[in-house]
Amino acid sequence: MINIEKYLGKKLNRDIINNSMDFAAKLLEEEQVAVIPGRAFGLDNYLRVSYATSLDAIKEGLVRINKFIEKLD
Repeated sequence: MINIEKYLGKKLNRDIINNSMDFAAKLLEEEQVAVIPGRAFGLDNYLRVSYATSLDAIKEGLVRINKFIEKLD
């Protein structure tokens, strides 16, 4: 699981990332990367990532997650 606590409360455009649900929804919308909000597992400050794909797809997903994080204010 990925800890996203330091990104909670940050803004993307006019939207505030308040929880893992917001983070996951915006990440999907902005970068087309699907993750599972930690809230589904009782850990709202985390995201769950699936590794059931190719190594190249995982690397590209990580690049896109980083790109998304860099957009946050």
